[in-house]
Amino acid sequence: MRVEIDEARCIGCSRCADDCVADDLRIQNGIAQVLGRCILCGHCVAVCPTGAVSISGYDMADVEPAEPLSRFVDAHDLLQAIKSRRSIRRYRPCAVERQKIDLILQAGRYTATAKNAQGCRFVVVQDGLDELKRLVWGGIEDVLASPGSDRPRWAAQCALFLEGVKAEPSRDFLFRNAPAVVFVAADRADDAGLASQNMELMAASLGLGMLFNGYLCRAAEGLPAVKSWLEVQDRPLQTCMLLGYPAVTYRRTAPRLPGDFVVK
Repeated sequence: MRVEIDEARCIGCSRCADDCVADDLRIQNGIAQVLGRCILCGHCVAVCPTGAVSISGYDMADVEPAEPLSRFVDAHDLLQAIKSRRSIRRYRPCAVERQKIDLILQAGRYTATAKNAQGCRFVVVQDGLDELKRLVWGGIEDVLASPGSDRPRWAAQCALFLEGVKAEPSRDFLFRNAPAVVFVAADRADDAGLASQNMELMAASLGLGMLFNGYLCRAAEGLPAVKSWLEVQDRPLQTCMLLGYPAVTYRRTAPRLPGDFVVK
């Protein structure tokens, strides 16, 4: 993959060169020239006024005209949406539509990543949820059967979850009867965390709810059979979110402690 310049369209305005984080572009003889040390961030594509810049290997048909975010999102509305978001622990027994899942995945895909690595793998489990549960619960039982000194730290809490679901299957405090589970695997935790937050906001905008589930994430990361089934290769699972339609309606925002702010 590399940056390419359509010389017939390039007007030599230098906007791409001025904005290039890798200092990869120069204007020579009135045309932008690529030096070859690009991180493929796409800023040159986005800033070019004539559409003269493209990146081979990317789907350029996916590029759309852009407007300032303030044109689409009112700041007060955005803050209200953030304040109104809730961690959902009760779900309605209905599936999430594929088109809504696709929008949530696109929100993750378009999130910024360090050095433009774009290294997140997003895994959504809905149709295969029963198989995931079988692998997770079976793996937890195997871990708990091992000597105490060999058990990972997450096993103690999962033992309580296992005990509860065996006593009353409807009281599943690990999967919480959510119809879908979303995992984000990435080498960097911040890349996955940023993507997950955008995905949660997209889900909320679609009338869905999410719950960040650290217990399930740690269990899945620690169970080789689960990681293999999720097809994340050697990338660590950084976040896990339950997904579905909330079975509860919140009438107001929740209170928070005063902000711990430093502004200089």
